Amino acid sequence: MRILVFSDTHGSISNCVKVIDAIQKVDMIIHLGDILRDVEDLKALYPDIPIEYVCGNNDFHRGNVPYDKMVEVEDKKIFITHGHLYRVKYEYDTVFNKAMSVNADIVLFGHTHEGYENHRQGIFMMNPGSISLPYRGRGSYGVIEIDDGKIGTCICTVKCVRD
Repeated sequence: MRILVFSDTHGSISNCVKVIDAIQKVDMIIHLGDILRDVEDLKALYPDIPIEYVCGNNDFHRGNVPYDKMVEVEDKKIFITHGHLYRVKYEYDTVFNKAMSVNADIVLFGHTHEGYENHRQGIFMMNPGSISLPYRGRGSYGVIEIDDGKIGTCICTVKCVRD
């Protein structure tokens, strides 16, 4: 199972499209918020790829889309959130503690526009950064591989183009 993780696309999915088309075998996409319209555009372009998503702090007309949720994939629990409600710009303990409390195997969050990856007390933590508006350097996205019960993660970079 290969999962691509995007966050903070802010109205520009051209880099997402470039990555999805280059990788080709994508089993799922997770979008961690900012901007929900981008999720709708990805759904239209890739109707055969399931997309899980949450709202971010810039998703003002969110309807009933939650700020965080649990996704189960290949017997692994993935807690997804944008991160702004868990103070991720300042520290990671709050989001980590939430992941612990819901027995997550993986916690995914965005909001900071900077990639972060760690394995802490049995939980994989990942912020894919922003593929459209990185604060420093190149745009980034996450890849999660779940194979035979084993989890592998990485943060990949891409040269950004703006729509």
